[in-house]
Amino acid sequence: MSYVWFMKKLPIILLCLFTFFSCQKQQQKTIILSKASLNYVEWMNDGNTIILDAYTIKNTDSILALADGIILTGGEDINPLEYNDTANIKVCGTINFSRDTLERTLFNFALEHKVPLIGVCRGMQMMNVASGGGLYGDIPSEIGTTVVHRNNGEVMHEIAIVDTCSFIFPIGTDTFMVNSWHHQGLKDISENLRIIARSFDGLPEAVVMEKSTHPFMIAVQFHPERLGKENPIHQKIRHSFYKAMCE
Repeated sequence: MSYVWFMKKLPIILLCLFTFFSCQKQQQKTIILSKASLNYVEWMNDGNTIILDAYTIKNTDSILALADGIILTGGEDINPLEYNDTANIKVCGTINFSRDTLERTLFNFALEHKVPLIGVCRGMQMMNVASGGGLYGDIPSEIGTTVVHRNNGEVMHEIAIVDTCSFIFPIGTDTFMVNSWHHQGLKDISENLRIIARSFDGLPEAVVMEKSTHPFMIAVQFHPERLGKENPIHQKIRHSFYKAMCE
């Protein structure tokens, strides 16, 4: 390769490099977790993604301006006063008031600005509560123990698909085994949510926001971030989320 040839081609080479790095920058996404853990980070990280932990950042508005996607993660019981219920207070663990406020802020921003959002476990409950729904305070005492949703930690149980949604579950299978670690769940369902899957005691296990309200808001009561990289639900939700962020 001669020096003269190289100099003639240099503008083209520079243009190609500029285009490549511009495309790379455009593809980079920023995902906000309401409260981060390593499992969520590893689930969503692809080497070209910025993941922010909203729980540790004081200026929420500054990171919301960067958000391509939001995930409401699992955690403590939601304050029953968030859904106008005083009876459930006695069965709740420690209430995290600041987290309740933070996650309502994240949800409302995603709803207003059409930012793709996933709710996981507590995150599914918050999606319902923030949309006007309510919760069971304690599943064993209100529904029974036909299905065990936690037993000194995480358990596995079967769920059944009851409606179609290409965002969450692979097509062609009616039942799935999922992990579970919660004692509260969706009771009064928001009119904007559609139930996609239930456990065999009738408890909602996956919901989707109606597209007329938001193009991509989905939630599951189990923990796809802990199902493993080879699990089809783990893969499907992640793929759907990234696709929604690129649209």
